[in-house]
Amino acid sequence: MSGLSTTLPPPRPVRTPMSTAFGWLVKYRGGISARLLLWLLLLYFLAPIIWTIASSLKTRAELFQATPSFITLNPTIANYQYAIKRLTGFDLFFRNSLIVTLGATVLQTILATLAGYGFARLRFKGRDLIFYTMIMLIFVPRAGGLMAQYELMSFLGLRNSLFGLILAFSAGLAVPVFIMRQSFLNLPPDFEDAALIDGCNRFQAFWYVMAPMATGSMMVVALFEFIRVWGEYLFTLTMIDNRELFTLGIGMAMQFLGVSMEFGEFTSYGSQAAAFVMASSPVAIFFLATQRWFVRGLMEGLKF
Repeated sequence: MSGLSTTLPPPRPVRTPMSTAFGWLVKYRGGISARLLLWLLLLYFLAPIIWTIASSLKTRAELFQATPSFITLNPTIANYQYAIKRLTGFDLFFRNSLIVTLGATVLQTILATLAGYGFARLRFKGRDLIFYTMIMLIFVPRAGGLMAQYELMSFLGLRNSLFGLILAFSAGLAVPVFIMRQSFLNLPPDFEDAALIDGCNRFQAFWYVMAPMATGSMMVVALFEFIRVWGEYLFTLTMIDNRELFTLGIGMAMQFLGVSMEFGEFTSYGSQAAAFVMASSPVAIFFLATQRWFVRGLMEGLKF
């Protein structure tokens, strides 16, 4: 027994709360860094929105105090009341924007869905050439052809017309057709073949089988078009001269900027912020209503 040597295991280190936390940080430092970066980016993009909403609820004294505050301690809706009173014709401008935006969104979604299905499933001469030529139009700035579009709209009698704006906005089909084409390319053709075997024609197979499966991509197209048309300014200002046909963006710019510059009025930042919040609220509501399809539609329509 005396000749045998026993080797004792080394003592295990004592795990303190500090060492445990440090080991967890080392193990998950990649995920923590990514989450921190995402939170910083989220704060960076949300800060102007939060500032605008807070400014719309502040009094004039809070807006012009020496040390500005990020949030208001005494919220008031006086800025919203003043903005509605100051912006004469708010309901008319809002109605015009709603008509143009919804009309262009519905029409462009239908056209992009039909064209995307045709480019993805049908075989015809010059298909790829037409598609890639359309895609190249993405890189052409809309303002570059503004004068040509002005002459064309005047020749067709579509200036000073909400219907003309709807047709003009729904004609920007390059990105929507690309999204819908990629969506239909990623759908299995077996469903369509089964519908054709069961006696459906091509349009019935599209309408009852393929289109419902591409609903997510259709919602992405609709959301993009809704945001683009609702906030459009330059094209609408060029094509519309009649005040009764102004959209909300044009009416706000004319009322808050033109009148103040002409008559030397004080700039009311609170009422401007309130007007901007009211003008952007339909876009936020539309996004919240369609967000359940948004991410799924992006994944469907952007696969290669």
